[in-house]
Amino acid sequence: MTAEYALRQTLGSHSNVHVQSAGLIDAPHDIVSFVSDYLLRRGIDTATHWPRKLSAGIMASATLIVAMDFEHQREVHSQYGVKSILFNELAYGKALPMPDVDEVVPDWRNNEAEASRYCESVMDGIFDGMPGFIERMSASF
Repeated sequence: MTAEYALRQTLGSHSNVHVQSAGLIDAPHDIVSFVSDYLLRRGIDTATHWPRKLSAGIMASATLIVAMDFEHQREVHSQYGVKSILFNELAYGKALPMPDVDEVVPDWRNNEAEASRYCESVMDGIFDGMPGFIERMSASF
């Protein structure tokens, strides 16, 4: 979700690129406060965000599918037979995963300080990587 909003913000409102994000799990969830607070500090209001589950329809309309880590890539390929590229490959030219918070901070719900630090470092990396992401994204079309 952060990459969706960061890309939209970086491209600007006059871009003709349609950006959307979707998760692999169909489970309703709220955006944790430290994520929404971080994005709000960046000028992004997530109050109207609603999570979407990846679907065949989303995949059919996509020109470029980006995954955050290797597990996401495997699931996209397994479920839809489609290859995806890692966010860090586009952003930084390196095939490095960006693990979910629960993989790095297993008790993240009870350890908000550590979870917040990790998530903020990931979100910083997403925003900082947008120039490279856009450059490599454009070259891939």
